[in-house]
Amino acid sequence: MSCPETEHFVSNWNRIHKQTARALAAAPDDKLDWRPAEGMFTLRELLRHIPEAESAIIHTVLAGTMQKGDLELSAASVDEIVRAYKESHERLAAEVAKLTREQLNEDIEAFGRTMHRIVLLWGMTEHEIHHRGQLYTYYRLAGIEPPSLYA
Repeated sequence: MSCPETEHFVSNWNRIHKQTARALAAAPDDKLDWRPAEGMFTLRELLRHIPEAESAIIHTVLAGTMQKGDLELSAASVDEIVRAYKESHERLAAEVAKLTREQLNEDIEAFGRTMHRIVLLWGMTEHEIHHRGQLYTYYRLAGIEPPSLYA
């Protein structure tokens, strides 16, 4: 049975997810290979990175050690990326929602560090918000009008 801390986390995460899904969906397919500079993500790589990272981090949270995610979106279109992101998020959020207070506070191994599960969960939302901001910058640089963040 979940706890208030888990419910609060999942509620906030779902809010962030909706904003990010709207931002991902605004990418035009004809600009997916665009990148702002050599050595940086293409737009497609950035779009893919957000759901792929979410999947890997949540699998790590649930397993307690570093895991790979279950998404591989290499040549996906915008619609495919958004659909996979939404479906994966729904499945992962249902699993996270089952975590108890004790589980949230258990130590896990991730990124060469020991931390509580809840610390990695909140870190995952910060990672998503960071890359969503990067996506908005890409849009502006590529001449794409980004969606309203709070629509």
